[in-house]
Amino acid sequence: MSMNSEVMIRTATETDKEPIRLFLRKFFFKDEPMNDSQQLITEENLVNEDLENFVFQSYGKGLDLVAEYEGKLVGVCLNGIIEKGPDPEEFPCTPGNKFENIARLLEHVEKTVDYFTRYPDIDRFIAIQILSVDASVRGKGIAKKLANRTKELGRQHNAQLLVIECSSFYSAAVAKSLGFEQIFSMDYADYKKNGKDVIIPAPPHKSFTVYVSKL
Repeated sequence: MSMNSEVMIRTATETDKEPIRLFLRKFFFKDEPMNDSQQLITEENLVNEDLENFVFQSYGKGLDLVAEYEGKLVGVCLNGIIEKGPDPEEFPCTPGNKFENIARLLEHVEKTVDYFTRYPDIDRFIAIQILSVDASVRGKGIAKKLANRTKELGRQHNAQLLVIECSSFYSAAVAKSLGFEQIFSMDYADYKKNGKDVIIPAPPHKSFTVYVSKL
């Protein structure tokens, strides 16, 4: 798709929720490396409810963004404000749902990074939880526009840091290209449960990384 006019970035509304859900089913859920490694989305099971409940648990707080081009949804950025306080409870997963492996890994990363100990002068930050762009317009600066607007939102909500947790080689490359600083990296092969591998995505997705930018 050639870009002959301006991409518009706006705050997502409640009526955008289902279009965003369908967009992520098409461009994100199936191919995200951890989801793919666990075969969360298959021809027999096109929807994973635990995954979608996790993704949308903070939706509707005025922090989520959509990118539109000529009236078509071409990008999504789901964000959340994280405040200093007690550790959140584990995300409840349906027994037997493989998404639990992913939820526990994400919780392990957050505890290991320990943002508020690492940055003692910070009491809240904004996190990009999902950043996805239509495959036909990738490489045209849409992710950068979404990230920059997220920075603006973070400042408006008195956040002092923007965090991107990257599960894929490609999302890490985007964070690097935007000038974010890497503060954490964990090889998937080093994350074990009862001494066994849990999540081993296909190459080139070797590591889970975290990038930050001061606001």
